[in-house]
Amino acid sequence: MSFQLVSPTSLADRAKTMIEFEAQYDGKPLLCSISRRVLEQLGNRDGASTEELLALFEEHRPTIAAMVRKKYEVGVVDFVGKVVVTTADLNRQAVVPQPVTPALTQGVTQRITLG
Repeated sequence: MSFQLVSPTSLADRAKTMIEFEAQYDGKPLLCSISRRVLEQLGNRDGASTEELLALFEEHRPTIAAMVRKKYEVGVVDFVGKVVVTTADLNRQAVVPQPVTPALTQGVTQRITLG
């Protein structure tokens, strides 16, 4: 099974509380969103700007991808089939934020593939 996460380019919802992005699971498109609070908690940055949130998404991409994949694989999606990552997921995962070192992000494209 292949899984790819596509980077968001902006805050997509009107309330500016969620960042919407796409993933691909076995070549099928998957709509996803993550709350800004999850990103702020991952980066230990309360009140982050839109630009900071997008940077936090990239910085914590492996953690986000793991949460999305886990939820999708067990069938936890909303009524339109979207995977929504909230602080409950972060707390349930007992995730300890681990920033990605610059050496690991060099050459990273807009998609990642998880084995």
